[in-house]
Amino acid sequence: MNITQAAVKLFDECGADFTLDQLQSMAGVSRATLYRRIGSKEKLLRQIADDGLISLDAELGVEEKIFTATRAVVVQHGFIACTMEQIADEAGLGVATLYRRFKDKKNLLASFAAQIKPVLAALTVLDEGQDDVEQGLTHIVSTALTYLDANQSLVKIMFSWQSAERAYLTSIRQESTSTLNQIGKYITRQQELGNLRQDISAKDLALSLSGLLFQYAIFSPVHLARPLDVKSDSKTIVKLFLNGAKPQK
Repeated sequence: MNITQAAVKLFDECGADFTLDQLQSMAGVSRATLYRRIGSKEKLLRQIADDGLISLDAELGVEEKIFTATRAVVVQHGFIACTMEQIADEAGLGVATLYRRFKDKKNLLASFAAQIKPVLAALTVLDEGQDDVEQGLTHIVSTALTYLDANQSLVKIMFSWQSAERAYLTSIRQESTSTLNQIGKYITRQQELGNLRQDISAKDLALSLSGLLFQYAIFSPVHLARPLDVKSDSKTIVKLFLNGAKPQK
């Protein structure tokens, strides 16, 4: 079996998640030969998709359908109680499809949690060289507020006060990509540039900013009947934060 045939067969069996080790074994070639002929798995997938042998659009559609279903089931049942069968039923897919792509519930929920970070997109933009701290923080805060407002039910579960639910979510999430961790990295960079005070740790400053986000997006609308105004509230939050976080003169 040649490499293309093996890749198509693996794609049919495993989706785009098949490994190069699986491809090497099925094609019966060395790893050096594999790299020389395909360059990378992504390049190979694009090539066989262009040749009409597979549909990457359909593959991406399945993943989106699974994550949409996961969101609905988690909101209803929580992370601990939800099942692969419930998610498959909500998605209109066979449960074997979920197991094929994610192996088990923990991997599925970890993948789901990894793609719903509210500020990762904002931070990616800021990594391109935005050093104006007020403008950068406003961009982060408005992105986070928009997400929190649109996903209140899910957020309440993700940041549940129920210790078991919270502990389970913490166990499956990648701390290095958590929103708090990413905000902390941005704050650290601003401290190094002299834009934020250094006598308070980046972690504590990130916690303070996160607290303001949740007060405005979750607590106030529910408990104080105060509707969120993303544009106005973003500016207020940033001003409140910078009043205490800017270097003391």
